Amino acid sequence: MPDNDSRAAYLSARKLGRKYLSEHERDEDKGLLPVLEDRLKDVKIMGEINLGYHEIPLDRIVGTRTAARSNSFAGNFMPLLADDTEFAVKWQKVYASQLVEGIKEPISVYEYINRYYVLEGNKRVSILKYVGAASIYGSIIRLLPERDNKNDEISIYYEFLDYDKKLFVENLWFNRRGNFTRLIKQTEDFRKEHPEIKQDTGELINYVHRRFHEAFRESKIEDVGLTSGDALVEYTKIFGYPYDASMREMTRNIKRAKSQFLVAVGRRHRNTIEISALDTMAPVRQLRARPTVLRLAFAFHGSAEDNLFTGFHAIAIDRIEKKYGSRLKISRKYNCEKHPGGFYAAVSELIQDKPNILFATSPTLSDASLRVALENPDMIVLNCDTPKEGKNLNTYFSRMFDLTFLCGILAGAMSRSGIIGYMNTTGFGFKTTYEINAFALGARLINPRASALDYTLKSINSWEEHTKARHEFALNGADVVFCRHSPDNPLERKAFPEVYAQLYTMSNKGYLLESLAAATFDWEPFYDKVISDALMGRTALLESRHIGGNPIHLGWGLSTGIMDIYPVNAAIGERTAKLVNIFRELIWSDKISPFEGPVWDNEGNLRIESGKIPQLIEIQRINWLESSVRELNA
Repeated sequence: MPDNDSRAAYLSARKLGRKYLSEHERDEDKGLLPVLEDRLKDVKIMGEINLGYHEIPLDRIVGTRTAARSNSFAGNFMPLLADDTEFAVKWQKVYASQLVEGIKEPISVYEYINRYYVLEGNKRVSILKYVGAASIYGSIIRLLPERDNKNDEISIYYEFLDYDKKLFVENLWFNRRGNFTRLIKQTEDFRKEHPEIKQDTGELINYVHRRFHEAFRESKIEDVGLTSGDALVEYTKIFGYPYDASMREMTRNIKRAKSQFLVAVGRRHRNTIEISALDTMAPVRQLRARPTVLRLAFAFHGSAEDNLFTGFHAIAIDRIEKKYGSRLKISRKYNCEKHPGGFYAAVSELIQDKPNILFATSPTLSDASLRVALENPDMIVLNCDTPKEGKNLNTYFSRMFDLTFLCGILAGAMSRSGIIGYMNTTGFGFKTTYEINAFALGARLINPRASALDYTLKSINSWEEHTKARHEFALNGADVVFCRHSPDNPLERKAFPEVYAQLYTMSNKGYLLESLAAATFDWEPFYDKVISDALMGRTALLESRHIGGNPIHLGWGLSTGIMDIYPVNAAIGERTAKLVNIFRELIWSDKISPFEGPVWDNEGNLRIESGKIPQLIEIQRINWLESSVRELNA
């Protein structure tokens, strides 16, 4: 006969079961144990796979295989039947045995979409859940549902199956599609970097996630809307693969990354601030009121000599340093991409002096900037990049499409053939399409029949690439082209230090004939505004956002002076020069937008509805080509 302790345990467990039943009586299962048979009524099972014996996390065991035992347990696996029933007596006997010997006999379960349903051993599961055990040993049969791309849960499950249909993962699951695939890649990349690690990918994932899962629970931030698997993927993006990270380190970093997790799941969204000419005016009288020395750090990709856009930042920073003199203490780190420890190590060295503001001047520094911002909440971190949804990082960038739109207007006015060319780049590891689209839309504003040719330079430093692009433009009938400047051309750099492109007429042989205008870049107004505000103590907006609020993106337009077009009046004539000035004023005053709808893509799809003017963040996420654009080297 069961002893008094076993009977007391049963009554206590039954009380928990009846409480659960009462609290969940309106649920689909009416508070009773979920039944796998019921869940599979409208599901086509494609097959079964025997996974063998494993330790099964008890919190993933959620139900029973058949309805025969469902009424005996509440949905939390606690017993419901009276203590004088045969069921209760057996439960108590197993409980008493468990106290002396533990649970030795394995259970049998079915796994369906990463949850487990008991075929044999319901009482053993009930007792171990009651005593607070973490897992139980058992044999597992995996059920394979029919693939359904419209079902997120099944699609996520097939990420596991497509990798390895027999892969067993311990308590690992995701709420977001693609994250298991990302974790596989992160794990395999880590194994390539550390060939001394002999665990296979599945073993390594289970080892790392088991420790990470514990740290995630310890951090007490489960309310962010991520599973520990989703959080591990985000964590690895920021802090690296946590193979040998201590529990203390992981817990601390997880807490630091909470704001990033909230952005990643869409519970916080990026605020976009479009800067106008009025916003850049600094009250000079107040600048003299605070003699505080401001510590600034600047991280660069490449050097001012070999990277055109790094050169623009460097020129502006030099001018700012001369303007404010001893009131600034500036540290610079060029060629961050060449640091043996990677971008993060380079930036970490730069911030040893605890700067007030870190400017990471390239999109390639985005991941390193995010980590530094999370690890140093008292430091203002700004990254020069287009707005990236899913990153809790303050960013700044130019509204470059304002300038290419204006260049397109001039190109449309000057082209005789109605065909214009645009040299694109992948200078930051990616190619944007909104600039060429704005260029084409500007041309079509003047000539509705105009079309634009897009040629992407493999290297902006290659004169051979520039020549090839002009040749392709000429072969396809272009007579006006937007040509990028090459950083390694000393004559161009010395004569035009702030020019990044020029608009030329071109012969049918691909020779440049006459410059029509120069497109210039000058970051000085941006740095002057941010730094002067910081000297006055006006940094509350930037300080608060990456710590606890939504990240912000500062979009600097044509009216701020960071970019402009300088027409060659002798080449285009006074009337055309006046036309350019009229449209420049319209852009400055926001009376015209390059992307006001309707706008169609080159596959015939309406992308922007008639009359709609997309927000800056929508424009900078455009990944399609306008209807008149044709790629020459896609």
